[in-house]
Amino acid sequence: MPEQHPLVDGPVPHTAEPARSTRPGGARPGRNSALDGLRGLAIVLVVLGHAGSVLWPTLTAGEEGPYGIPVLRGLLGGGAVIIFFVVGAFIVALGLLREHERGGMDPARFLLRRLVRLGGQLVLLAVALVAVQLLDPTAPGTLQGLVQNLAHMLSFTLNLLPLDHAVPPRADVGHLWYLSVQQQCYLVLPLFILAFARRRALGALVLAALIVAVYVHRVEVTDERGWVLASILTTTRSDGLFWGVLLALVLPVLARVRRWSAPLAVGAAGVVACQLAIQELPPLSYLGPWSLVYQFFIGVLVVAIWLQERPSLVSRALAVHPLTWLGRNSLTIYFWHLPVFFVAARHLGDRPWWVGAAASVVVLGVLVVVLERLLEHPTRRLLAQHPLFRSQATRPAGGQG
Repeated sequence: MPEQHPLVDGPVPHTAEPARSTRPGGARPGRNSALDGLRGLAIVLVVLGHAGSVLWPTLTAGEEGPYGIPVLRGLLGGGAVIIFFVVGAFIVALGLLREHERGGMDPARFLLRRLVRLGGQLVLLAVALVAVQLLDPTAPGTLQGLVQNLAHMLSFTLNLLPLDHAVPPRADVGHLWYLSVQQQCYLVLPLFILAFARRRALGALVLAALIVAVYVHRVEVTDERGWVLASILTTTRSDGLFWGVLLALVLPVLARVRRWSAPLAVGAAGVVACQLAIQELPPLSYLGPWSLVYQFFIGVLVVAIWLQERPSLVSRALAVHPLTWLGRNSLTIYFWHLPVFFVAARHLGDRPWWVGAAASVVVLGVLVVVLERLLEHPTRRLLAQHPLFRSQATRPAGGQG
């Protein structure tokens, strides 16, 4: 089984504005259910992979249980974070391009929206982790070490923590390296859109060069500095984000294709094949060519879902309610699943692993329902209605509303 680490594999919670179709004559309001379902599938893969590293380590150590089943064990093999990189960047870039076309793009407002969107959950998570550290005698590490980790988490620099050997990384927050990579890239994304929105061909060439450069650098870092740094640094893992932005830039050209049923099937089959193959490949293949192939098929799938004129078998399968519910709530699930898993593992004792797994699922389910009602919905409403967060292009005349 390829080497795994709970700090270097996770999703991206979707934190962008609601997705809307941009196909000429085919615009439809609201979120794209099939893309929500794709995110839902990705969060399931991430949670299963992390559970295998925390809740049932005895199974992974001996290649027993599900890890002993060839091919199917790929569903527990990690790598699904790329889905979130590509999908999230694609949707965010489309939103920025729309705002630019309407003359209402404001980089400062874009960053403020993202801070508000993520900040509530992160602050609440920090408070909960401090409470556990103070009240749970089985909690590992020290309060000082936890606070240092939380400071990096809240400043979106957690992926840089391994460079500071004086601060030991915490496994229960290490999965949030993903947000660090994403937010650091999004600091410059609005500026990139401003520079290349009207020169999309040039922008696409720049992004293609960046994707190649990131891949080459990742291979070098893996060989020279180790797989952990290669898995979490912005300079080694941002190629998925660049791929998503590239797809958004060239979407008008891709929209000229009339039929997307065949590419949709190819993209779906390619994503499934890559995921199932990951455990059968040499260790650390997710940092090598496999990642580029996976990105390509994810991109084909995402664009085909976005541009298809009518639902297909694949998009209908992805749009089933359980998957779309998971996708819409992937932010909460992603933030909280590893902290919950580690608490459950510490208190599992001699009980079977499935007891901890079942308890974790119940706790996560309750957290999702409660936070959706008390935090997520009010936050989305605030971002949609308050003038401070709304694009100038969407405000009523006179700047009111």
